Amino acid sequence: MQPEDIIWRLSERLNEFLLLCEESISHLHPKKNSDLISSIEECERLCRTQINVMNRIAKRY
Repeated sequence: MQPEDIIWRLSERLNEFLLLCEESISHLHPKKNSDLISSIEECERLCRTQINVMNRIAKRY
């Protein structure tokens, strides 16, 4: 497996996770589940950071 393949696979999984977070939030009640929504949003931010890291390294390969 080449570095490009690994970068692509990781990027795909991160994008899938990001979509899962977004979909999950849309199914939650804004007031009743505000603490869970907040936690998912934090995971989303972390995922976006990981995606940015993978995008930067992808430019090198």
